[in-house]
Amino acid sequence: MNAAPPSRVRLTGPALPAGGLSLAEAVRPFGVATRGITFLDGGDDRRYSYDELAGLAAAVAVRLRSHGVRPGSRVAMTISNDLESVLTAMGVWAAGAAVVSVPPASRRAVPWYARHFGDLLRATGCELVVAGHDDDQANPIDGLGLASLSRSRLCADLTALPGSDVAIDGTALIQFTSGSVSAPKGVAVESRTLAGHLAAVAASLGFDPETDRVVSWLPLYHDMGLLAMFMTALATRTDLVLMPPTRFATGPARWLTTLGRLGGTVTAAPNFAYRMAAAVPYEEGLDLSRVRVSLSGGERVNWQTLTAFHEAVGPLGFSWGAIMPSYGLAEGVVGTTTARLGRGPIQGPGGRVCVGRPLPGVVLEAPDGPPGGPVELGGSWVYEGYHTVDGFRPAPSDGWFDTGDDGFVHDGELYVLGRRNEVVAVAGRNVFAEDIEMIVLDAQANGVKACAAFRLKDADQDFGLMVEVPVRPRRSPEEVAVLGAQVRSAVSSTLGIRLKTVLLVRPGTIPRTTSGKVQRAECRELHAEGGLKRRLLTAVH
Repeated sequence: MNAAPPSRVRLTGPALPAGGLSLAEAVRPFGVATRGITFLDGGDDRRYSYDELAGLAAAVAVRLRSHGVRPGSRVAMTISNDLESVLTAMGVWAAGAAVVSVPPASRRAVPWYARHFGDLLRATGCELVVAGHDDDQANPIDGLGLASLSRSRLCADLTALPGSDVAIDGTALIQFTSGSVSAPKGVAVESRTLAGHLAAVAASLGFDPETDRVVSWLPLYHDMGLLAMFMTALATRTDLVLMPPTRFATGPARWLTTLGRLGGTVTAAPNFAYRMAAAVPYEEGLDLSRVRVSLSGGERVNWQTLTAFHEAVGPLGFSWGAIMPSYGLAEGVVGTTTARLGRGPIQGPGGRVCVGRPLPGVVLEAPDGPPGGPVELGGSWVYEGYHTVDGFRPAPSDGWFDTGDDGFVHDGELYVLGRRNEVVAVAGRNVFAEDIEMIVLDAQANGVKACAAFRLKDADQDFGLMVEVPVRPRRSPEEVAVLGAQVRSAVSSTLGIRLKTVLLVRPGTIPRTTSGKVQRAECRELHAEGGLKRRLLTAVH
């Protein structure tokens, strides 16, 4: 006799405070001369007040109009963490148009990228692509067959202008799902939805422009960096410090060092960044006591990563209560749930990390307790629909979106298990790819740089695992094989599942999304098609 399905629980976020800004008001911060954005760029640091940025963005809007941009137009660009990108995005909105935020591509993927994104941008109705600098030959959105204008020309020799009263109606932002591989699709967000959601994020994090300073290295071409950090700071007129993502990637200590040096109070990063930040030394006397909000989102949050992080930086004044595990997705603009302010992370059933309660205006449904099931999103911030090469696909008419994640509610808060399409049943229970990855990272903290579990293409009830092995210390093939056997043993003893294939590969092999999340579907294809070649050190079967 089949067991009855678990009952479902509806979680409803608090009411949104009245008096929020429209999107047009949010992105045109004239009259704010005491706060603004500092752009850190390897010694060439520049600070602009919001008043200065608004005047320059108004000048960009005039130039965009001379190239045919009108209210309702759609302008594509890859938003980098620099002044020209920020002015371009603000200028597009100041002209009443929509920003189409296009992710970058690696040099090897440029032909694929041009083919897929060229068709998609045309289907989306883009009139203009604002590309990179004139000398940037590898810019990913050059050569898509659309009218193109370089950022350097658009932003050269600007003279600040007063703003206009152009409204921003209809779609304001199209952002591409970070997990897209062979068939990317654009998530359309309406202007009122975007403005309301920014106010919801600010309320849930307790933004105070008089005392807060946001510090972020997250790329602005990804929603967590663009919306949770940049646009929320812009809408609340809160001081913001922007670092290039490469500054963190090449020196993880720079994230927290910058936070301490500049008195940052609000920041965010995915789980992998906390793991990297926990493994590096910090300068003596670094003071992190001002940090009150440090979001952890974008991928599954790992308890051991958070405890290791706090063990490393707690002595520097970084409060456990500042760490706020969260959950979000592009179809809900960016944020869906977050832990309570000042409480710090808590561990629930099965060692899962709680990702909190819904933001203002958000409604969620999920099973009441383990083993869990589908997490569905409703409320005020659900996306308009998807732009695809085959046309526009509206969001579900009933207002509910299946996130594709499984999770459960415990003590009135959400716990996320993982992606439903990367799970296998073992002895009557579900094992998620994320479960395997966390076991491996916890068991082999020093021997594994990164890993990705994926269902095998020829046996979808079996998992394979790709493991990046650090290049130092140099290991013999036999030593690498021993590491693979240890990884397999750790997974077997903890989860009761035998990995069919463990692939030990060089660092940088595992495909990742623009936000740094592993692309399991790409790993599956690389394994099935023998695409690893010289990047494969050894395989354990």
